[in-house]
Formats: sequence, structure tokens, C-alpha cells
Amino acid sequence: MAYSPIGSNNGTGDGSLPTATSDRELFAKKFSTDVLRYFMDTNIMKALITNRSIDSGKSESFPVVGNATAVDIANDGAELAVQNLKATEREIAIGDLTVAHSWITDLDKAMVHYDSQSAQAESIGRALAKKVDLDVLAKVIEAGAIVDSTAATTAGLKAFADDIYTAEISADVSDGAGVYAAAVLAVTEEADKDTVGDSQFVFRPAQYFMLLNNPAQTGLTWVNDPAAQSGKVPMLLGKKVHFSPHFPAKTGPAGVLDIGDVAGVLFSKEAVGCLELMSVSTRIDYIPQRLSNLVVGKMAVGYGVLNHGCAINIKSSVDVA
Repeated sequence: MAYSPIGSNNGTGDGSLPTATSDRELFAKKFSTDVLRYFMDTNIMKALITNRSIDSGKSESFPVVGNATAVDIANDGAELAVQNLKATEREIAIGDLTVAHSWITDLDKAMVHYDSQSAQAESIGRALAKKVDLDVLAKVIEAGAIVDSTAATTAGLKAFADDIYTAEISADVSDGAGVYAAAVLAVTEEADKDTVGDSQFVFRPAQYFMLLNNPAQTGLTWVNDPAAQSGKVPMLLGKKVHFSPHFPAKTGPAGVLDIGDVAGVLFSKEAVGCLELMSVSTRIDYIPQRLSNLVVGKMAVGYGVLNHGCAINIKSSVDVA
């Protein structure tokens, strides 16, 4: 009886070279699960925006409908006047393929004193999560920077008379009281413009911990959140508060937060969208020529501004070390 590798399903493999995919069909499924788990554990931003997926194609359009007008009418049986609702679209295109990979040679796998596959799964998952966080935060900040029709045109958006524009907030965010004051201004701007969605704050780590260490603790409470690692998240002025180290680099001298740098954002999921063509997935292939396993994690997504009025940037008005 011929030998059949234990990785083959129902004893169908023969172990011949080059190694057939079927010979390893039952191997390494946990690796893919680990990568996805590490991605979900360390990614902050993707769950906070609008997510759509497509099976094929290069882009998808999102319809945007303007505001209707409600008026009182006389009780005289007169015909209703024509009311046209303006409409436009926002298009999100799929970007480049995002890849994180590693090689594990047969010799390294045999000699290493720890679970190398698990360690590399964590590294790949974290790399993909960081890339997504960086891209989403950059797009949210881009949406928050659209404060008028000129900025909207510059961002490549189609003209739309019913667009709502929110202003950026400039404030001293060098201590907890300043961060709180900036948050009040952002929430007030959001309420004044009557934007849609349930919004939340995302701050740089320094401003987040300044806020938590503010002796006054004004407007700050803690609420249950099963998605958070601790099971609870802070809530400020009725908005959940998160932090991320994946904001754009500080532009001040010696790496300090310079005047005009974004210290935080207030936004709802309607502000930015993510279009997914290929979700996070992994593959392990044994390459006989290299005597190694090639481990690849990949995804193909695109990001775009949807409703820019739902994003408000909080910028520093002073240099903050």
C-alpha cells in the first residue's frame, strides 16, 4: 500500500514531489484563524466605519440623497407643489493588494524553541491591522478637512448643493482640561450642523490618557462594551472614546505635536466607507526549492469619503511635547 500524508483528506495524497495542495489540505487551518484573531484584536478603526463587500469589480458607488422640506399647507385641496430632492454619489475604488508575508525554513522550524508559526501569525495579523488603521484614520482626517465646497472639489467629490460642512476645531490639547474643552467644541459643532449617525472620539494616546487623568473628570463615564478587551470603554459627553497610535506622524521639531496637527477626531460610521473585494485571508504553501513554508496574509480593500460632515478634526493650537 502506498504512503498517504496525514495532511491529505481521506488518504487521497501520495506525498510525491512537488508537494500537492491536497497533501496538506488538513494542515495549518489554525494559522489562518490566528491571523484573523490578531487582526481583530489589534484593529480599531475598521469596525467604526461603513463596510461593504463586492464579489468582483473595481469600485462601487454609494448614493447620497439631499434634504426634503416639510411645510404647512392650507386646507383648500390645492395641488402639492413639485419638490425635487437633489442627489449625488460617492464612489469607492478598490486599492492595491495589501500583503504581509514570512518564510519559515524547515531547519528554523525544527530548531526554534517556541511556536514559530503562532508568532508569525501574530506578526502578520498585526501588520495587516496596522495598515488598515493607518489608511482608515488618514481617510477620516481627510473627510474632517472638507470644510467647504472648495475643499470638497479638491478631494474629488462631485458638487452637491445639500452638502453639510463641519468646521475643524483648533484648541490647546496639552492637558486633560484642554482635551475636554476641545471635545465640547467638537460635539457642539456636530449638534449645530445636525449631522447623522452615532459618533465616537478617537484620540492620540497622549491626549486620551490626558483626558482620563483630568482631575475634574467632567463629562466622563465608563460604559460596558463587549468588543473592548477590558469589557468597558470611557464615554465622554455621550460619545465613546478610543485611542489609536496610528495617527499621521507629528510634524513638530523633535517629534512633538505641532500647531495644526490632528490630535483627535469625532466621527460616525457614515463619514468614511471601506469597500472589500478580498477579506483578510492567509495561505501557507510549501516551496520545495526553498525548503520552506511561505506564509502570506492578504486583503484587497478601498477607502473613500462618504458623508464628510460626519467627521470633525480636533487640531492642536499649540506645540505639545
